[in-house]
Amino acid sequence: MPVVYLTLRGLKAAVLGERLEITPPKDPEGPCPERRWIPLIDIEHVVLDSGAYISSYSITRLLTHQIPVLFIANKRFPGGWASPLTRSTRALADQLDACRDPDFRLRFSRSLVEAKIRNMRRVLQRLGANRQQPALAASWLQAMANQAAAAQGLDSLRGIEGAATGRYFECLALFFPPDLPFERRSRRPPLNAANALLSFCYTLLTAEIALHLRSAGLEPGWGCFHEAEDGRPALALDWIEPFRAPVVDALALDLLNHRRLKADDFEPGESGGILLKRLSRRTVFSAWEDRLEREFHYQPDGERTSLRGLIKKQARHLREAFRDRTIIPPFKMH
Repeated sequence: MPVVYLTLRGLKAAVLGERLEITPPKDPEGPCPERRWIPLIDIEHVVLDSGAYISSYSITRLLTHQIPVLFIANKRFPGGWASPLTRSTRALADQLDACRDPDFRLRFSRSLVEAKIRNMRRVLQRLGANRQQPALAASWLQAMANQAAAAQGLDSLRGIEGAATGRYFECLALFFPPDLPFERRSRRPPLNAANALLSFCYTLLTAEIALHLRSAGLEPGWGCFHEAEDGRPALALDWIEPFRAPVVDALALDLLNHRRLKADDFEPGESGGILLKRLSRRTVFSAWEDRLEREFHYQPDGERTSLRGLIKKQARHLREAFRDRTIIPPFKMH
């Protein structure tokens, strides 16, 4: 498994030689493997809960092997991250210049929003086909995608994206199980289990993309469609848009409709709303890895890849896009 999740309280991990050794706690709070080791060469990155133990020496060793570490702290994911140093001053300068270019920002944003709306339409088509129902809002979303491609400014483009997303979620709500209804999109805090799961998985995807952007020598905080703000990974939020419906929304529906997650996997948050329980995150992490590592034939490239492989490749190509002011094709379902 490319990503190592160290989330059990009392679990210990240490880098010894060229491998990561994992020692389960004596009284584990949930199922866990026996003491095991993983070659560092097989690790994409590490997710570390504040209840697990790893030394600063081992974290340093991971970073020297170009393995980032994401931290979960006080039920927040990510609470922060440690990334290997990159020496990419020129790439950062190209990115900042491009993100300040109004023409490039608009072209970049139009391509992402158009792809997002087309992917939302395709998800609804597949869901309807699986239930032998007509595709909901297909022609309307197609028209909105065309409008996004022709938008003359970022404000109008954001209006199109907001209207399309709102209509999409109205349709998507019909596919959630009756005992865990979606109702409407709610965030900060999520008001029901469906929204709690969606928010958690959107955060997972944002963190995944931010890590690969950093590995490519880019700054996740400088974007085009989303405005830059302190603490906001604007570029990661830009690039997540086409992946939201086919990756996160589809995974959430699968987990809830197939009863891999149930009502008792969620709990009230300390500041209101509903949150995914800490131990139940392990179910999501497992399904997440299966989804990101599953190979498929990606028609635009004409090759077999995985979602994680595609995200990494696109992050590298974004460096060239910022340098040359070109638009790379965002992810589209087929």
